[in-house]
Formats: sequence, structure tokens, C-alpha cells
Amino acid sequence: MSLTGSCAEAAAGDRAAAGTWLGLASACVSLFAYAAALFVTPSLNNEIARTFGASLGMLGRLPMALMAGFLAGIALTALVVDRLSKVAVMTAGNLAIASGALLFGASGDFSTAMLANLVIGLGGGLSELSAIALVSDLFDDRRRTSMANMSQAMFGVGAVASPLAVGWMLDAAVDWRVGYSVVAAVGAVGAILSLVAVLRGVGRRPAVAVLPTLDAPRSDSWRTPTLAWLCLGIALYVGTEIGQSTWLSVLLERELGAPPALAAAGLSLLWAGLAVGRLVASAVAGHAEDVTILRCVLGLGTLFEAALVLSPGPATALCASFGLGLCFGPVFPTMVSMATSARPDRSGAILAAMIASGAVGGAIVPAAIGIAADGIGLRPALWACVALLVLNAAIFVRMPRPSGAKRHA
Repeated sequence: MSLTGSCAEAAAGDRAAAGTWLGLASACVSLFAYAAALFVTPSLNNEIARTFGASLGMLGRLPMALMAGFLAGIALTALVVDRLSKVAVMTAGNLAIASGALLFGASGDFSTAMLANLVIGLGGGLSELSAIALVSDLFDDRRRTSMANMSQAMFGVGAVASPLAVGWMLDAAVDWRVGYSVVAAVGAVGAILSLVAVLRGVGRRPAVAVLPTLDAPRSDSWRTPTLAWLCLGIALYVGTEIGQSTWLSVLLERELGAPPALAAAGLSLLWAGLAVGRLVASAVAGHAEDVTILRCVLGLGTLFEAALVLSPGPATALCASFGLGLCFGPVFPTMVSMATSARPDRSGAILAAMIASGAVGGAIVPAAIGIAADGIGLRPALWACVALLVLNAAIFVRMPRPSGAKRHA
């Protein structure tokens, strides 16, 4: 082989490596941006209610609008992601997040705020699923799992950072609308990174399909009762997670007397616990079956949720929130692992079904809690989260242990 040929191959390899890391960076920033947008509104619920004169029932419509947009984004992504570059879809998602955040920050009435949340949710649906698929494409089996965990960790960082930043802003007497400007800036950075990746040709090669392709096996055996129960479980889980996340700042300030800044930042403890819970589950998962892990964390989560609802003061509620996050941490990845392991050749379709099921739960439960809270009060309404965790635990108590090898979360 000539020296010129060797140099050309080395240069091509360097460009491919640079493109891989650029794609990973754009996926990480996209997930961070969506998490920041997802949790800035729950942190600001008290300020939003004061500005627009919104009741708890009205506030509950905000996550419903966001999840409706998210479902639309998931459906659109599933239709186009294998016809277009995944980074192109992520670019559109980041632009939608930035546009929705700017619209929310500039909104003069509650209806406009709901529309803004719908646009943010649409962007999240476009960016999250395409980011997950892109990371899966960019790395081989040896590195795929570690890189997927790294990208998902950025979602956790965004979920912790967003409420903390809001709490700092409120403590510094900064107008709450500035929080949405910051989210818009992060979304814009994600869009720029993704656009550069598009121009560099990242992610052009064919990859694992998000939906079954014509060449995929035509068996419908993946539509099993177990997978149906897992979709129900993920809907109950996400409904509980988003339901409690939506109302935590309101519970802390209105029911427990926490200062506005502490009430806004309190959500970060829930998500910090969730991140730690996933790390712990990663270490434990090799020694325990998925069903056993879910039984344990959902059972313990029920106790922490009850302790949160019964908390006499902010300190107790924040401790219970962290414990609840620890229990929440392993649930989503473990359920997804169980579902996709049933039919690896249909993993894309199953992943889309699981995420869509979760979005349905996330749309219904927070809104239902808000409507109930207008009539019976927030604390009694939050017992719905306890009931959902009990129901979810019951699903996995009755589910038999698999006869095959142990799975990891």
C-alpha cells in the first residue's frame, strides 16, 4: 500500500472518529436541553400560577399539553427518522424546544403558555428518540452500552440543573421568564451542534430501524401479554414520576411553607436521587433478576411516596423526595430492558411503544391530580401517586420470573 493511500485512510479514519464524537455531543446536548425544558415549568408552577391567576387544575393542563406534543413528536420521528438523518431530526427537535421556550417566556396569557408547552413537547419527542437511536448507531456492541448510559446521564444532569438554576434565580429576585430564555439558549446550542453534524454527514449510514422495516421478520409474536403489561407499567410509572414532579414545588410552598426558591429547587433532589438510583441498579442488576428489582424498588417507592405526602415540613419532604428518586431510578431502564430483550429484532418498535405509553401516563396523571386538588386539596389528591405505585408493584408481584438468563437494567 502506498504512503499516499495510507495517509488518505488515516485521514478518513480521523474524520469518521471526529464525526462520531460530534454526533455523541449533539445527542448529549439534545437530551440535556429537553430535560431542562421538561423541568423548568414544574419548578416555576407557583410563579406561573401567580402571574396568570391559574388554579391547580389549570396548571395540570401544562404537562398534558407537553405530553401531547411529545406523543406527536414520537409519532413523527418514527415516520421520518429512517428516511432522514437522525441528526436532522434532532436539529428540528432542538429548534422546537428553543422556540417553545421563547414563546413561553414571552407569553401574556395561559393559553399561549399551553401552546408553548405543546411546542416544547413536540421538540422533545423529535430529539429524544432520535438521540437514543443515533447513539446506538454510532458505536459498536462493545461501547454502545457505556455511551448510551453517558448520553442518558446528560438527561439526568439537565433534570437536576434546571430546578437548581430556577431556585437560584428566584433567590436572586430574577424574573421567572428568564429561565425560559436560558432553556432556549441551550436548545439553540443543541440545534447548532446538530446542524454542524448534519453538514459533516454524521449518521448518514443505515442503522437499526425505529419501526420494523419491510425486511424485518413479519412475526407479530412480540405483541405478547407480558409486553402489554410492561407498557401499562411504564404508563403508571411515568404518570407517577411526572405527577409528583409537577406538584412537588406547589406542595413545598403552599402546604409546607417552604420559601419560593427552596420550593423551586426541591425538584432537583428527586432527580439527584433518581440518578444515584440508576447507578446503584447498574451495580446490582448483574446479581438480580429484573422482576425482582422492580418488585423491590416499586414497593420501597410506595413507602417513600406515602412519607412525602404525609411530610410535616419541607425538610422531611425533601428527604422523602430523594428516597423516592432512588426508587424511581431503576424503573424505566429495567422495564425497557425486559421489553426489548423479548424481541431484539423488534427493539425499535418496542422502544417507541414504551415511550409512547409513558407519555400517555405523563399526560393524564398530573392533569387529573390538578383537577382533584381544586376540589379536595393537593395533599389528598397526591395519594393518587401512592395508589399508582401500589398498582404498579402488584403487576410485577404477579409477573413470573423469567426462566432465562438474568438481564441488566
